[in-house]
Amino acid sequence: MSAQHDDAMLDMVAAYAIGAIDASTGECAVVRAHLAQCATCREEFAVARAATAALGLSAAQAPPATLRDRILVALPARLDQAQARRSRAVPWLVPAAAAAAVIVAAGIWWNTQHQTAQSWAASCVPSAANCHAYGTVSVRGGGVLHVQLQGLAALPAGKQYQAWMIPPGGAPKPEPVFSPDANGGGTVDMQEAPVKGAIVAVTVEKSGGATAPTTKPFLVAKLD
Repeated sequence: MSAQHDDAMLDMVAAYAIGAIDASTGECAVVRAHLAQCATCREEFAVARAATAALGLSAAQAPPATLRDRILVALPARLDQAQARRSRAVPWLVPAAAAAAVIVAAGIWWNTQHQTAQSWAASCVPSAANCHAYGTVSVRGGGVLHVQLQGLAALPAGKQYQAWMIPPGGAPKPEPVFSPDANGGGTVDMQEAPVKGAIVAVTVEKSGGATAPTTKPFLVAKLD
């Protein structure tokens, strides 16, 4: 086979990148020799290898379904130019390269989210009579703890809910107060950073809050 640069060689380079050439035929040596002197084919080789690696990553962990559309909108126009240039390559390679770009970006986003996005369930303590509240405590950007609750009972005038951070073996630390909306929902951002083994608790206090709990917590979440 000639080592001349043409469409056939581009196809060979793409096939070589994905391991689709039998080394026993000697074609691998021809492609390697051509890659050493052809910048265009080296770029083709790099794209094919990236597509293969990224598609393998996609099988290990799929991003949210809506993420693909958001990333496609954000992809630079250069991708269209790259697709046009590679239209002469192996038929499946062009969509694979496009998918690779989406998957790589999705993988970065997905991994970042999972490194920072932690959440714990908040539920009523067994001794809290008539408690129907539930929700989550989650970590937002910058390490801020966000409490999101549902099923909160309406409170009488002069009363508010207050969040508390209780570190392992330590005294409760006061956090902001909040009031439920008409649907029983309530949210609050806490000031203390999350600590493994700590407990986030909610009590009923006078409006404006207290420096130490005056009632027993009715809802808790343990930060495992």
